[in-house]
Amino acid sequence: MMSGYLLVSSLCLATINLILLFQVWWLIPFLLWFLSLLYFKFSKPFLSTLIIVSGVAYFLGWQVKINHFIQLPIGNLTTQVIIHPDDVQFKNSKVVGTAQLLSGEKVRIFFDNQDDRVSFKNNMAKPLLIQGIGVFERIKVARNEFSFDPRSYWQSRGIVHRIKFKKLKILGHAKPNDFITLIKWTIHSYHYRLTNWFEHLPSGLRDYGETLLLGYTRPDFYSENGGIQLLGLMHLFSISGFQVAGIYQIWRCVARRCGVQREHSLIIVQMLLVTLWLFAGGVQSLVRPILLGIFQAWRDLRWLIIDVKDAWGLSLIGGLLIEPGVLHNLGGQLSYLLTFGLLWLSNRPGWYQSIWLSFFILPTLLWHTFSWHPISLVANLCIVPLFTWLVIPTILIGIVASFMQCIFIRDICEMLINGMQYCIKCGEKIPGELLFGRPPLIMCVIITLLTLGWVIYNKRLLTIVICLSYLIVWWIPQGLPGGFVTFFDVGQGDATILRPKNNDVTIVDVGGQFQMAQDKQSTAHDAVTNYQAEELAHFLKGHAINRVHRLVLTHKDFDHIGNLATFLEIIRVNNIYVPAGMEKQTAFKKMLHPRLKKSLTIKPVVVGEKLSNNMLICHPMTEGKGENDDSISLYVDYGHFSLMMTGDLSKSGEQKIIKQFKLPKIDILKFGHHGSKTSTDDKFVNQLRPTVGIVSAGINNRYHHPNIETLRTAKKYHVKVYNTAEKGMIKIEWGLLRKYRIKSFL
Repeated sequence: MMSGYLLVSSLCLATINLILLFQVWWLIPFLLWFLSLLYFKFSKPFLSTLIIVSGVAYFLGWQVKINHFIQLPIGNLTTQVIIHPDDVQFKNSKVVGTAQLLSGEKVRIFFDNQDDRVSFKNNMAKPLLIQGIGVFERIKVARNEFSFDPRSYWQSRGIVHRIKFKKLKILGHAKPNDFITLIKWTIHSYHYRLTNWFEHLPSGLRDYGETLLLGYTRPDFYSENGGIQLLGLMHLFSISGFQVAGIYQIWRCVARRCGVQREHSLIIVQMLLVTLWLFAGGVQSLVRPILLGIFQAWRDLRWLIIDVKDAWGLSLIGGLLIEPGVLHNLGGQLSYLLTFGLLWLSNRPGWYQSIWLSFFILPTLLWHTFSWHPISLVANLCIVPLFTWLVIPTILIGIVASFMQCIFIRDICEMLINGMQYCIKCGEKIPGELLFGRPPLIMCVIITLLTLGWVIYNKRLLTIVICLSYLIVWWIPQGLPGGFVTFFDVGQGDATILRPKNNDVTIVDVGGQFQMAQDKQSTAHDAVTNYQAEELAHFLKGHAINRVHRLVLTHKDFDHIGNLATFLEIIRVNNIYVPAGMEKQTAFKKMLHPRLKKSLTIKPVVVGEKLSNNMLICHPMTEGKGENDDSISLYVDYGHFSLMMTGDLSKSGEQKIIKQFKLPKIDILKFGHHGSKTSTDDKFVNQLRPTVGIVSAGINNRYHHPNIETLRTAKKYHVKVYNTAEKGMIKIEWGLLRKYRIKSFL
């Protein structure tokens, strides 16, 4: 077999996978290229034809199964599920995880009844058979641009539904149907017990030990271990190859010393690797290293006579068949990209490999994280060897010391790990981060291919082209003419982002969701995490925005300013504008005072003031207390279109505006008070004559917003209504010569 045959076949199968399962249609030219390589370069097409046809049939079958699940009826149900303790997590007062219906479908589960939670936790030694009453529904989809998409994430793992249980009854311990299930559950049980044991270790040994040795990443791992993302070190934790290489090498060494025959040793190591994969819960990022380890054993046994490139290709084929969604997520992408890059670096020094690999995975990291820090090059040069020769041995010694109750040695190991965590976290404070925003996906692919060509062909011209490509990617969100206004979906609340041009960003309100009282057993992180504020900041960074020039808080209601404290910790803000009198309110001062900085000023405003040449304050008329009737009303005219926003102002306030101002016809009206009948006065709409009305409301909100009376007013004046509850995020964008257009995220 010619070298590279399986490599090209695997790349061909990968493009088919992404096209069929995830509709990445622009990969079709790459597919045609790979097919032409197979046809013209290799003289024996039978094997590649078999691989491709089998792969297509497998992917289509997988998609048919997913489509069958999607078409199942949703709604209230009473059902039985099998829940393994290793597949659930306790978050605050909630239990979330994965379970299996008796029909075989895997589903996400959720319940927050305190009695059920306690009963469940007391019976978690083995898999449980549970009967429950709840709601069977599709997993939620992302509702804002650049937000994490649970539906896409779990569908890549073959899961499309979730059950929100209202009531549970434990029927007993589940019984496996066959011997293989028994083995799998037994291994999972040991993994669960070991993970629980790790949870009692000091935080440094716990976090690094679980991630690097058990293949388990805590939900709050990256938030509690700051700097990993910024320094480009995610691959150390996503690639998950340390434990695989360690088991392979340690066993081979032990087997030689114990006199185990070479053939027997290589067969046993394959069993150990499969056990490890089952032990770690079959995580996607372990698929590649496990398969490579097995194929390496086959090569040593002479069962498989292929070179290292074809071995990598075979591992990709196997990974796609075992986990069809492995390339859809960051862990799988980094795992295969890094090892693919290493195929071309066997004769290069270690420092060169580290720098080149950093650039090779950079487009992928930019797609997911939006930024790059030059210090990441130094970090990879220094920290990667430290992980191999210091961190991993320290973790192993610390774990053994903990098991043997050698507290002094354990504490020394913990101190070393904490020192490493501190050094990495300090990287967050080093200036120089370059914010790219999210690059076009096709540019990420092109730069990755150019970087690969750079190391293969060593052409100076490619270096220049790559540098120019990065400059273009960085310039696109900064320099392209045009702008946007986004009505962010924060549920039953308000948050609007206005960016008419680069370096001119205004946000009107930041939303806020009431949180239930925290369970005493919740971690500190769970108690303070504000995912909605982080989602809003993530959107800004996706557009290469790291500073807000004007933050307008229309009034003091929690659903408009509840996310303020967390938002100010994440995003820099120059000026905060509030309705005159609100800045004197005790609750507001208490919320804002700890976050005040010298560069941040609070400016009370009243009618007639201008925030910029494009923004006019139309309300409040006098100083108030930040109540609904004190809401800031903002008239915006960008030339391309005009916009009016009124916060939660009532009809009487709207009437005052049209009496004081002779406002022209506008394009867009953001309905006051989420479309409540207390706002959107008939005369107000009649004078403004908007073409489009925006409602910011939550799904199935208890207030039934927007009110039918408001919708009748809109219909009377031929106003087309967009509701975030139905459309998700609503974005209005325009270019240099193009009239504005409206896009909804869903």
